[in-house]
Amino acid sequence: MIICALIYGFDSPEHDVSVMTALEIIRNAPSIGVRLKPIYARDGHFYGGDELTEVAAYTPFDRTAHREVLISGGKLWQIKRGKAKIECDLDVALIAAHGGEGENGALQGFLEIAGIPYFSTGVFGSALGMNKAATKTLMSSKGVPVSEWVTLKRGEDHRKIFESIAYPVIIKPNSGGSSLGIYVADSAAEAVGMAAKAFECDPDFDELIVEKYLVGADDINVAVIAGGDKTTFSEPERPLKKGNILSFADKYAPENGKISEFPAKINDAVSEKLKKYAEIGVKALNIRGVARFDFLVRGEEVYFNEVNTVPGSLAFYLFPNYSHTEFIKMLITEGVNLPEKQANRHAGTQLLNIKPKRLGR
Repeated sequence: MIICALIYGFDSPEHDVSVMTALEIIRNAPSIGVRLKPIYARDGHFYGGDELTEVAAYTPFDRTAHREVLISGGKLWQIKRGKAKIECDLDVALIAAHGGEGENGALQGFLEIAGIPYFSTGVFGSALGMNKAATKTLMSSKGVPVSEWVTLKRGEDHRKIFESIAYPVIIKPNSGGSSLGIYVADSAAEAVGMAAKAFECDPDFDELIVEKYLVGADDINVAVIAGGDKTTFSEPERPLKKGNILSFADKYAPENGKISEFPAKINDAVSEKLKKYAEIGVKALNIRGVARFDFLVRGEEVYFNEVNTVPGSLAFYLFPNYSHTEFIKMLITEGVNLPEKQANRHAGTQLLNIKPKRLGR
């Protein structure tokens, strides 16, 4: 029996999307050979228990109704009356956290310290992927086209920048996702107001990215499953949008219930270019597990937009050869089968056995 920690939540504007992804996984979890342990992160604490499998547990969330847990030394611990007791060993973790500390490398580093394997992108790729400007810089250095962009820091006077760029532009948080806090501005005056709104999306956002708006371009996505020397690519997907940008409502609450065209109706040359650029991104960011690369396509032109190292619903719907249950089991099994790290990584220099000399003079 594989014991898998399903970790989700966290203090992020994408918290609700994370909960949705986790509940989808719980409903479709394998019934044989795998046991999921839901672990919900909120306000600096972890919570566990079967009560977390229902959406009512989060609307609103009452922390006094749930037991607090800890993860340490490859084990799950229960907290009762201020004391910790081992509940079980954890064989692997499945990350279903979007945005914030769950996707930016913090959780990934924590799991590595705790000695729990996970089939998802590691600390470096997660941290870099969360920073849109840094990822664009890296991808551009590898020869992948990106649209023109600049960044804005919170608290700075942005008027000179807005007066010097061409319009229209897209304004959005540099470290956000799920199309939250994204706006289109057609003038410098509009841009000032839109930037203020984007910063209001999350008090932790300290930087915005302003990109050239590519009139007539389509959003096209390609997902990957990367492990070892093998990368599997999904067919391209074209998310459907009602307005001039792909909004949060388009992604999660479409009016007609349809969120995308899949496979996207694009020619083979563009499709191959998308997969080629995604492969470059997999290698450059050391992507592992499931990730989704988002592009802007206008005719034969393809521009890298951003990468999601923990995509919504873990992008299972872009791999129709798997049932949802098979997809979840594959991710868990791949995590369990990751090559074990060397147990003793201490250098053994014997430095600490040397009689210390007095420091200073």
